[in-house]
Amino acid sequence: MKVLPAVVASSLVAFCGCSWLRQMAASGFQKPSLSFKDASLSDVTLSGATVNLVFTVTNPNDAALSLAETDYKFSLEGKQVVAGKPPAGIRIPAKGSSDVTLPASVKFADIAGSIADFLRKEQANYRAEGHIGVDTPIGIAALPFEKEGMVPLPKLPDVSLGTPKIGSLSLTSARIDVPLIFANKNPFALPLGTVSGALRIEGADVGEVGAQPVGRVGAQAAKTVTLPVTVHFSQAMAAAKAIREGRAHVAVDGQLASEGAAVPFHVEHDLEFAQGN
Repeated sequence: MKVLPAVVASSLVAFCGCSWLRQMAASGFQKPSLSFKDASLSDVTLSGATVNLVFTVTNPNDAALSLAETDYKFSLEGKQVVAGKPPAGIRIPAKGSSDVTLPASVKFADIAGSIADFLRKEQANYRAEGHIGVDTPIGIAALPFEKEGMVPLPKLPDVSLGTPKIGSLSLTSARIDVPLIFANKNPFALPLGTVSGALRIEGADVGEVGAQPVGRVGAQAAKTVTLPVTVHFSQAMAAAKAIREGRAHVAVDGQLASEGAAVPFHVEHDLEFAQGN
């Protein structure tokens, strides 16, 4: 006998629910649709970037809707990374559409053992799956997605040597200013932090340079940083001869450091020396 009230209550809920759904159906409400738009990078440094997956939510109804929730997993090269949230307050206009950007924060060192080797790849494979939830008159409509694709990776800067200048020259030493040119091939600015390195002239180690600031290099632009080095001739006779003759084979083994990431580089060339001002 105690079962009857529960059965009656359950029947009433089912009846009311079905009635409510019939009313929504009668109102002509249609479920929004979801489509993938593109994948891009932002906030790029040598240590990491944000991968932005952009989806378009289309609302076929006569009333505007709003974004309610997002829940998804994101992996790059098979390794799961932190999935973020889009900004609050996104509205999908009536008979219109809005883009929803799902950001994922990537630390390159978490993806590969060598940041330099990883960034020498042109692109990386990503996978995302989850749903975007939209507030509707009948509750939250979950729009599921599952997407795999390739996202372009930032390019390492090209490093080249400029013309070294002899700042001062004596019988025992010379002060050399060695310009390093950093060319950013990316369509976005790249913060490079600092550069340090060891200088060799005619194969002889002539000195090391502590961290010199490089800073932000604009999109498709270049920046020159001068490494000051004092060459002691007693420790590098071949270098002394080459400097006096005004031409030498110059090499730099350096390191770019930015936000905890360290990327090594090597550059060498036969160069003419110029007299400093």
